[in-house]
Amino acid sequence: MDQNKLKKKLKAGEKAAACWLFSNSSDAAEIIGGTGFDAVMIDHEHGSGSLTTAVDQHRAVRSVSDMTVLMRVPWNDTVLIKRALDMGVDGIMVPSVNTAEEARAAVQACRYPPTGIRSAGFGAARAGGYGRTASRYRKNLDSELMIICQIETKEAVGNIEEIAAVDGVDMLFIGPNDLSASINKLAEFEDPEVKALFEEARDKIIASPAFLGCISKGTVETNQLFADGFDFLLCAGDVGLLATAANDLLATLKK
Repeated sequence: MDQNKLKKKLKAGEKAAACWLFSNSSDAAEIIGGTGFDAVMIDHEHGSGSLTTAVDQHRAVRSVSDMTVLMRVPWNDTVLIKRALDMGVDGIMVPSVNTAEEARAAVQACRYPPTGIRSAGFGAARAGGYGRTASRYRKNLDSELMIICQIETKEAVGNIEEIAAVDGVDMLFIGPNDLSASINKLAEFEDPEVKALFEEARDKIIASPAFLGCISKGTVETNQLFADGFDFLLCAGDVGLLATAANDLLATLKK
């Protein structure tokens, strides 16, 4: 595994802006890959892609840049994590990690023995160059792979210190929608209880060894969240950019 540019940038104290890939389009991936974002996140929790289309998207990004390619897996599952990593992504995001035990399970699913339980299939795995670059991949995996755990429940907020202390966890990423839903106030972001829970999560992560991530929308909110201490923001998505551009165009047309 080669040096993770996103990890290097964050360790240097710099901020990083990334873009979701919700569609299964390799054309969209290639376009986004050439824009200058610090990373792209292929989404397999809510996105429509398959492992086959994810490999195509990864290749498309790599055809135009060396941007860091991440994937959000559908769940904290050993098999799902193994399949995602074998296709060669630079890091993964695991949804709804609520305890240190669950965080350790995610890390162990990413690593080969003796530090993990990941099954090895170097000859078949794209990650190790189908066997050609297996030694380099194995040597650098534990240090270079980006492992992101999502904080999406009130329970998880209460366990942030323990989750962040798990060896191998690089970033804790607040999921605002599910976090608000965990107290039965889905998307009520101006509600005092929701705001307080979000701020508690933010402040605890800032005080921890982990990088702080979240989603954002638009320039104003993104800049504000960076100013508030966030290190990594998924501030756009392929589907949203397309829809927004179309809506903005139509809104200015004189018919």
